[in-house]
Amino acid sequence: MLIVLLACVFWVTFAVGGPIQEWLQRGVDAFYGWVKGIMTEGWMRSLITDGIIQGVGSLLTALPNILILFFFLSLMEETGYLARVSYYMDGFMHRIGLHGYSFIPLLMGFGCNVPAILAAKNVQNEKERMLTMLMVPFISCSGRLPIYLLLIATVFPTHKALVLGSLYLLSMCFSLGFAAVMSKTRWFNMPADCPIHEKPKLYAPNWRHIGRHIWMRTTDFLSSVFTVIVVASVVIWVLEYFPAGDLEHLESSWLAAIGKAIEPVMRPLGFDWKMSVCLLSGLPAKEAIASTFAILFGTDGTVFSAASAYAFLIFTLLYFPCVATINTIKKEINAKWATFIVIYSLVLAWVMAFIINMIGLLLQ
Repeated sequence: MLIVLLACVFWVTFAVGGPIQEWLQRGVDAFYGWVKGIMTEGWMRSLITDGIIQGVGSLLTALPNILILFFFLSLMEETGYLARVSYYMDGFMHRIGLHGYSFIPLLMGFGCNVPAILAAKNVQNEKERMLTMLMVPFISCSGRLPIYLLLIATVFPTHKALVLGSLYLLSMCFSLGFAAVMSKTRWFNMPADCPIHEKPKLYAPNWRHIGRHIWMRTTDFLSSVFTVIVVASVVIWVLEYFPAGDLEHLESSWLAAIGKAIEPVMRPLGFDWKMSVCLLSGLPAKEAIASTFAILFGTDGTVFSAASAYAFLIFTLLYFPCVATINTIKKEINAKWATFIVIYSLVLAWVMAFIINMIGLLLQ
């Protein structure tokens, strides 16, 4: 039932949000052209248009889709549906050494990993609580959504909902698979707590509360856009613009030097230096990947094969989330487990992206 519901949510997201996103993109393009037309040619015009407007604009155009997902997530929370899902998932969760209540933070992680990790503090058993927190980073937070929407729209225009749905389904599978493996290790090997005996009730939605949840999540998203993302866009532009003093000699820029230094490690995945730089920019916040992507590639998806594009999406999904999430794990558990998640997720992301790219090459 949950999978069917999420499939409907993704379909509605693109069916309703898609036309609005296209309208906003035309507005951003028009604003970009207007600013470029009234400013004198030089580094300042390039910074504002090619750096800030291109970078931030790519995220703002994804806002309608994000709002729709926020609405459905808030609706499921407010009506008690998420609590009921934890009841139905209780038997399965016990098989991997966890309690049904551990499933709620995973669903919350679709919004943001940080509050999801904090919500896991409600799990009574200490080892179950730790394992639940370590599972959360593999859940696809809303910070990853802008790059999904941007790349899917350009490379998979006829299969948008299917590709997006697959990423969220794989996200849950990797998270639960991680728990299933770790629960058998000496650190977490213990029987789960007593099962949930009472089915949680469903409630009529309180639209005021839903509106408040959407407002809080949206303001958090916009706050990251106008802080971390603006800074990241400016940094990427500076590295792209210098030392040549223009954007025409990108191959000789500082950005290219950084990208080409790590390209040998990423080349087996089908990633060039530009794609490598995009992933590197996502370390402070995953939203920065979309802004960097827009600065380097624009909306041109023709430079990607289907295999390399999906491998890129999988790498974005799996490699460790924002610094704030890792820092939260460090505070709630310890630095060793935070370091473990960083290393494990990077290795897992590289291996899975490599497999996808190899399958794509074999099918060509």
